[in-house]
Amino acid sequence: MDVGSVVNQSLIGLQSSRAEIVKSAEQITRAAQGDQTQSIVEPLINIEAQQQVFDSSARVLEAADETIGTLLDINA
Repeated sequence: MDVGSVVNQSLIGLQSSRAEIVKSAEQITRAAQGDQTQSIVEPLINIEAQQQVFDSSARVLEAADETIGTLLDINA
């Protein structure tokens, strides 16, 4: 797998986890506004899980950035 592909996959992971966090936050908002069909537990769990996905994707992106930097230093 090349570095560009790793960067793209990391960005996809960041974007998808952000979208899931926003979706869960909206569910929590509806529950707080009195929507009895919305539970607050599952969205809270999902936010925590997606935060871990986001953090992992960010760490992969940082590693790819460092790798690109190292390659540029070697070629300079």
